[in-house]
Amino acid sequence: MEYKTDLLILGTGAAGSSAAFAARKQCPDLSIWMISREDEPEYSEPALPDLLSGELSMAKVRVKNWEEYRNAGIDVRCREAVQIDAAAKKVFLDGGDTVSYGALILATGSQPIRLRKMQGTGLPGNFVMKSLADVLDLEHYHGKSAVVVGSGAIGIEGSMALKARGFERVTMVEALDWLSPRSLDRETSDKLQAALEGFGVEVLTGEAVQAVLGEDKVEGVETSKRRIPCDVVLWGIGMRPDVQLAKDAGVELGALGGIRVDDRMRTSIPHIYACGDCAESLDILSGQPALHLFWEPAQRGGAAAGVNAAGGDVPYLGSAAVFLTNKGGLSIAALGKTAAELDPCTGRILQEEKDGLFRRLLLEDGYLKGVQMLGTLTDIDLFFENIRKNAMQREGAWDLRVQIPEDCTTVREAIFFLRKSRRNAI
Repeated sequence: MEYKTDLLILGTGAAGSSAAFAARKQCPDLSIWMISREDEPEYSEPALPDLLSGELSMAKVRVKNWEEYRNAGIDVRCREAVQIDAAAKKVFLDGGDTVSYGALILATGSQPIRLRKMQGTGLPGNFVMKSLADVLDLEHYHGKSAVVVGSGAIGIEGSMALKARGFERVTMVEALDWLSPRSLDRETSDKLQAALEGFGVEVLTGEAVQAVLGEDKVEGVETSKRRIPCDVVLWGIGMRPDVQLAKDAGVELGALGGIRVDDRMRTSIPHIYACGDCAESLDILSGQPALHLFWEPAQRGGAAAGVNAAGGDVPYLGSAAVFLTNKGGLSIAALGKTAAELDPCTGRILQEEKDGLFRRLLLEDGYLKGVQMLGTLTDIDLFFENIRKNAMQREGAWDLRVQIPEDCTTVREAIFFLRKSRRNAI
């Protein structure tokens, strides 16, 4: 069967759904199709650990229902897109059907990194936590002991969710010397490790998983230092953009492996846009290309792609990598530079710990360049605002930066100064 639509969107996640509804608002008469490989309306991926732990119900995890798409005149087909013919402006679906489009938005998302060549990773009991189906599969497996590989957001939130679910033993294994080293300094990591252990999660750093053990199902893992009995392995070692369809169609990829887009979310091929996890956009702090596989950039980038594909003209100016989790009583936030990235000549660190709260501010020449917090999210907006202003300073532009004086020697004094500066600027 051959079909035709003005706008075709591949993907119904945060980016794809945002694109569809933004396009509908931009152009009420546009025909819009969405192709979804999942038989599910949009749901919140960041809430999946809360579903696993039992903190949230399925109804709370869902963001939209099928009726909302129908009411907006958006036709959703639960099919698999298998090929894009960019020259003919046509997408081939599983089963042989084709859809011709006026404009195409690629919102194909990302896929968990899987170590398929490692011994035992194909055994029952190996799980990832990317989709709703992943969590439901894990719930139905009825494990009692788990090894969680990786200490990023998935590793941290997954560990706590499994413990809250009633797993007798949960062990997090990180190959590097401390937890989340791309986002956290050693000092912050040590506090995080202590907090996780307080929740009953065993944490092992500086050792890598080398094999999954078992004959017919997972029975344990072997690391570089020991064997750990378990019946579940949850892999949280990272995500990669899902770009195979785009690559096969001749769409240009960026240096980091995502689809290269301009500030209007246009790809290298006319009438094809990309947004969300599959797209490589701008990091507003560094000014360099980046992969920001997060919910908020997906929504904003999707909205820009939808408006522009529907004939509008709005920019997407990029986003920042924010390490943020607030699950099961544990709050973590990290933004901007780590200590290793500070200028050794002008760098300065302010740190405080009180009543279970930990805050670490990283400065260069008095300007806030990074922040790491544990046990609180208070003032995260204030910190983000200042770090962004400090990073976006350009020669010849109006200087909006706020320089924290040398006589501010504590975190509390620095926060008071930044709050005062914000009030004076209004």
